Amino acid sequence: MIRTFALCFALAATPALAGDDHNHDHSHGEAEHLAELEGLRVLHVWAVPGEGAMQIYMEVENESDAAVTLTGGELHDGAELVLYATEVNASGGAVAIGEIEIAPETEMDLAPDGLYLVAEAAPEVSVGEIIEAHLEFAPLGELEVEIEIFAPGTRTHPHAGHNH
Repeated sequence: MIRTFALCFALAATPALAGDDHNHDHSHGEAEHLAELEGLRVLHVWAVPGEGAMQIYMEVENESDAAVTLTGGELHDGAELVLYATEVNASGGAVAIGEIEIAPETEMDLAPDGLYLVAEAAPEVSVGEIIEAHLEFAPLGELEVEIEIFAPGTRTHPHAGHNH
């Protein structure tokens, strides 16, 4: 089963941008778009509610010289966040994978039809609402993030991909 995810992981991790091409100026003033912890940057955390569950997406940049492992987390209300991956085979279903390593000097996108976090016991939320969560990154620990709630069916974050 792990082999079915290999392509998904290979596509998700890309070399980090280096030097002057990666501007870290957070110019649009929305603090909830960026969280940092010891060389780890999490940007544009957003979620789409569904039937009793919520899928959570983000950009993760590991600018440190050591690998980190995303193991899940929890929402502000205590709902557990579990990492899922879409299978790269005919079924295209999603399965819980527990954790994913993020190599040093790489970026990884958690996005629809790839890797993402799921809150199976999601709270009632409204479009535009911001909720808090804690993500677990071994060996660094907990990183607090704010999640922007988007309408069901949303496939991309409007600010994703721009420089910070």
